[in-house]
Amino acid sequence: MASVAVFLENESDWSATSSGSATRYALQAEKVNIAIQKNPIQIAAPKNSPYLFDLGTYKPVITINGIVDDQSSGNSVSLGSTAFKLPTAYQISRLSTDWWFDTTQVINLYIQEPDSGSNVSYFKYKAALSTVTIDYKALSEERPEFAMIFFAGRPKAYYPHMTIA
Repeated sequence: MASVAVFLENESDWSATSSGSATRYALQAEKVNIAIQKNPIQIAAPKNSPYLFDLGTYKPVITINGIVDDQSSGNSVSLGSTAFKLPTAYQISRLSTDWWFDTTQVINLYIQEPDSGSNVSYFKYKAALSTVTIDYKALSEERPEFAMIFFAGRPKAYYPHMTIA
């Protein structure tokens, strides 16, 4: 069963009905994979062990798999006080061409932590969408599945229960 714990926000969606307004989607994610690739340098040295240099460079890559509806349900989910609507397969497919990351259009990816009572904790990534895949199964009544791959920066963590006043 898919849960809604992944949220997408385009702060300035120029493809939206009212250009430049925010568009927010709650993804029905089944799996989230966060891989961090580091790039140490290895230099071979004659008759010696190789020299290793780790300059601290890294590249987070986030893969999200889940299900999506063909038709709009009109439902929305809240993260804090902000409402995010459930997207259709068409809306997810349009993200690959309509959303980009630059100084005028920022994409935020929120990954909510498991419920810890009254506190809402999440990671907020600034992310660039790399790949969108929608999988329709022939002769099936099941909803389509999707996969999205994002390149991201370091996340900001929001742990309100850990904030000391």
